[in-house]
Amino acid sequence: MSGAGKQVDLFLDSLINAPMKDDRALMEFPFFSLQKTPRLKPLVYDDGKVRIEVRPGDRGIATIWDKDVLIYVASIINDRLERGLPVDKTIRFNAHNLLQVTGRGSGKRAYELLLDAMFRLRSTTILTTIEAGESKERRGFGWIETFRIIERKNKAGKKTMAACEITLNEWMFRAIVQDRRVLTINPSYFELSMGLERRLYELARKHCGYQQRWVITLPRLIEKCGSVLEPRFFKPQLKRVVEQDGLPDYHIAMSFDPKERAAAEKSGLDGRRWASNERILVSFWPRGQKAPELLLTPDE
Repeated sequence: MSGAGKQVDLFLDSLINAPMKDDRALMEFPFFSLQKTPRLKPLVYDDGKVRIEVRPGDRGIATIWDKDVLIYVASIINDRLERGLPVDKTIRFNAHNLLQVTGRGSGKRAYELLLDAMFRLRSTTILTTIEAGESKERRGFGWIETFRIIERKNKAGKKTMAACEITLNEWMFRAIVQDRRVLTINPSYFELSMGLERRLYELARKHCGYQQRWVITLPRLIEKCGSVLEPRFFKPQLKRVVEQDGLPDYHIAMSFDPKERAAAEKSGLDGRRWASNERILVSFWPRGQKAPELLLTPDE
């Protein structure tokens, strides 16, 4: 898929009416910063089975908005596979099409932010024990190995980003092509403005799917989000998401386990002492389905 800049128009990939696909592992585990200000503190996740360490480059850890580029590239690769076309780690695509599909606008600032995203995706270092293909990745890698921007002058004589070329890391390429480790996501995902909203949708899509419900404790949810916030600061943001009820495909709610509440009342515990953040359960269920009647035991 490589070639001279003057031939670029002949080789550009783009997405037209193809479903958007995301990597299951990238949806299940925290790999990206949820804040737009540079996160320079490493992100570490370890549940005893999987360990992930994400180290920042000089512009910080790649953000969940930067991830749009990976989703777009993964969707192109998946689309080519489903149409029986050859695939390669190196993808050359139309920059305007990516901005259009991910709802980023098409002004000068949008192209600058896209370039910024590529820098962070290239400079962020990931170490993980998650398997891809038939191997475990134990070395550090960046989300993309290389990137190239092809510019052209428009009619006004100004340089514009005509095309982008990205070489995906081997770990993610194997996950898409060999493992077929992808899930379709709602295009409305790109309209979510809060990083936390995006992360919550990913978790709901991965863990809940079309099941009746998925329930997780608040502390565990914070871990899976990769948030730097303490529970007392995280909870108000989560409450805002719950009240807005704007996640595509899913509802979300917070509650306490009724069994624990009854036991606390029976033992005479003070309500404020009992109702700690550690006892909060967060539930997700598909839109169009009745809310779960009882949240007895968290799935995680």
